[in-house]
Amino acid sequence: MKTLQTITALTFFSALVLLVSACSQEPHEVHYGSDECAYCKMMITDNRFAAQAVTETGKSIKFDAIECMADYAGEKKVELQSAELWVSDFNNPGEWVNINNAFLIRSEVINSPMGESLLALDNEKDLKEHLAEYPGERVEWQRLVK
Repeated sequence: MKTLQTITALTFFSALVLLVSACSQEPHEVHYGSDECAYCKMMITDNRFAAQAVTETGKSIKFDAIECMADYAGEKKVELQSAELWVSDFNNPGEWVNINNAFLIRSEVINSPMGESLLALDNEKDLKEHLAEYPGERVEWQRLVK
């Protein structure tokens, strides 16, 4: 009987671990050159500008540019209400930064895939260095979402 209880407990614990990990809101891998932007339907090719929203169920909604995620977020407020939003760090492509911690820039010289020239950086030091070298301005996420 004790063995049956142990097996039942282990099965329950394993199922619980799978359920929790399946619902992680961490960023997913983007398959550059084959994944499609959920907003504009273009292929995601440039890892410097990619973005994604991960819903509370763990579903990743991928975008080829920050501006596509902003437009999608404006149209799908309810769907993304509990989602975690992630942007690629321009200086470290493939490294994800939560939108709440990202420093966003509208560049005057670097073009993003959709032409709004938005890019994200991980920290204020990188922001200042970037703006000292390339003309542009810092923008807030809330102002991008219409």
